[in-house]
Amino acid sequence: MKKILSTALMAASLCLTGIAAAQSYPNQPIRMIIPFAAGGTTDFVGRVIGEKLGEILGQPIVIESRGGAGTIIGTGVLARAPSDGYTIMLATPDFTINPSLQPELPYETPKDFTPISLIATYPLVLAANSEQGIKSVSDLISRARAKPGQLNYASAGNGSIQHLCGAMLVDMAKLEMTHVPYKGGAPAAADLVAGRVSVLCSGAPPLDPYVKSGKLRILAVSTPTSHPALPGVPSIAESGVPGFDVTAWFGFIGPADLPKDVVKRLNDAIVKVMQDPDLRKRLSILGADLAGSTPEAMGSLINAEIEKWRRVIIANGIKAQ
Repeated sequence: MKKILSTALMAASLCLTGIAAAQSYPNQPIRMIIPFAAGGTTDFVGRVIGEKLGEILGQPIVIESRGGAGTIIGTGVLARAPSDGYTIMLATPDFTINPSLQPELPYETPKDFTPISLIATYPLVLAANSEQGIKSVSDLISRARAKPGQLNYASAGNGSIQHLCGAMLVDMAKLEMTHVPYKGGAPAAADLVAGRVSVLCSGAPPLDPYVKSGKLRILAVSTPTSHPALPGVPSIAESGVPGFDVTAWFGFIGPADLPKDVVKRLNDAIVKVMQDPDLRKRLSILGADLAGSTPEAMGSLINAEIEKWRRVIIANGIKAQ
């Protein structure tokens, strides 16, 4: 009887300790891993959100830029972090692309991670040099079919979402086009402006100056339907490639086995942050749809994206370089 009572008291003590720990969370700074070099779009988004998130949680959010290897380095750091809620990461589509692109990762996706919240989705755009005479997706498809193998599409690098966007278009429209990878979106856009490549899938903001100057033309957006940020621009799906959908996103994840109470605390704070008028104004330049989600919705997105990119990578024989 004494042994049973002792065991019960120990279990109750551990339960109360867990509750107390959850109630006191966070009681120290939280590390936010950005799996890209400092100064890029993801770094900007993380710092803007981190500032507001720290105010709500009452603890500073310390940004740690861990770029390299297509986000694998930073993601590996997260996978090895303690499951205490003091290390989180701002994830992008690379997180769901890498499992099919890289044969040997130092972690297992999604098993080694805990979804916390989606924060934003946004379209890519398909753009062409204005002097090439390609004014629509239909024009591109017609020209590519008339000249198989002579047109090409640029990207920010092999295995990037820009690459997979172009590969999906080529696959679904039954085209023969050559992929031209660059070391980043800026040189890819520069060569598109110079007419050295035919088309480019990219986020819209970096191309905006070239579009306004008349050097580039946006043919379509990559989301299933047209997007409010680009009025009058149809989607690729609405332009002759039904079912086409490439929606880029940002979301927060943590290491595996985060306590449910900690996940809820983080999720509640993130959802509140995403409603902040000042934050929404500062992030409006992205042309993104801003909204927090449940952890379950974030998990469903991750699983769906892993499967989608697996199909695209296999169908196009894409290999890591």
